[in-house]
Amino acid sequence: MTHTGKEPLWTRPFTLTMVGILFLFIPFALYLPVLPVYLLKGLHSSMEAAGAVNGVFLAAAVLFRVQTARFEARFGVRRVLLVSGFLFMATNVLYLAATTVTGVMLIRFLSGALFAVVNTSIYALGSRLVPMSRKGEGLAYLTTMVLAGSAFGPYIGLNLSHVYGYHAVFIFSALISLLGLLFVCAIAIPEERPHVQARFSFVDLFEVKAIPASLMVLVLAIAYGGVLTFVAVYATELRLPLVVDYFFVVMAVASVAARLATGRMYDRLGPDAVIYPAIILMAGGLLLLGGIQTTAGMLSAAAMIGVGYGMAVPGIQTLAVQLSPANRSSAVTATFFSCLDGGIGLGAYLLGWGIHAFGYPAVYLLLGALTLGCTLLYYAMYARKRRW
Repeated sequence: MTHTGKEPLWTRPFTLTMVGILFLFIPFALYLPVLPVYLLKGLHSSMEAAGAVNGVFLAAAVLFRVQTARFEARFGVRRVLLVSGFLFMATNVLYLAATTVTGVMLIRFLSGALFAVVNTSIYALGSRLVPMSRKGEGLAYLTTMVLAGSAFGPYIGLNLSHVYGYHAVFIFSALISLLGLLFVCAIAIPEERPHVQARFSFVDLFEVKAIPASLMVLVLAIAYGGVLTFVAVYATELRLPLVVDYFFVVMAVASVAARLATGRMYDRLGPDAVIYPAIILMAGGLLLLGGIQTTAGMLSAAAMIGVGYGMAVPGIQTLAVQLSPANRSSAVTATFFSCLDGGIGLGAYLLGWGIHAFGYPAVYLLLGALTLGCTLLYYAMYARKRRW
């Protein structure tokens, strides 16, 4: 792909990085629906343990993602990326030997920590490979790989577990992670060591200039976590089988399509042209989800949420990257994705209680209003005092 008069984007390192991200995110997303069922049916655990297995992973991811820049400063970018990638692959093999709920939880925590490091490191590498003049477009392609892995993973995992059993899921995840690691090995990664002060401080772990944008993503991720976790149960209770089967397919296709268009729109028209419509579309989808309990209404909501979230995440991330120092890419990625992971986990935890107390429609209507409020947050933080 060529762009006359523009800095090259589709270089060999960038393309290999995209493939590596895809193959690392497939096992990440694959386990989200599979492991709770495995604990319930395979290990006869409690519902509380089944609900906590993904929370343990996300908690570890939040704790260790912000340490990536410190690891890179001490050991070098290439060494951190390859070692964390290999160990993440190995954790998938450990599930084969786990016969207790405690064992699965410990492996899940370890896997979350390693995934956070390898994901932060490879994503930061990808962002450094994108020319500044095409930052929006390049980051949109990278996040598209994240979404593609998140879309394929659950489908593959659920089908493998139903047809071949859970051990087949663990073996497949190890193999696909290994394949991703081989692509990463083919990237010419410089042996650079970002400067991080020896002392432990907030500024070392997080990028202060990326925090406002990351807080917006935190709010959106809380709403998105509520959709990911509960909409299938909601549709089942409403006896809408087509929604159960196709809601996430529609949302994923809409989100991928939106992300592919978002980058160029951001680069040509600026952040306002992306972020305002994205927030409004996502809020509209949540309000529709809470207000219309029909197949057509809920699938339309899936498309709106997919487009809105698909535009918002790369748009806001690009904003965070552009407003932060170039040599702080790992810290920016850690800050941004810590809020993203934390929001999804927090959404699942808090909204479970809210649904029990108030019901699905009220919770989704509230999420729609909360999401819409992000337009005011964006205006107050950025649009009112443009600095780029």
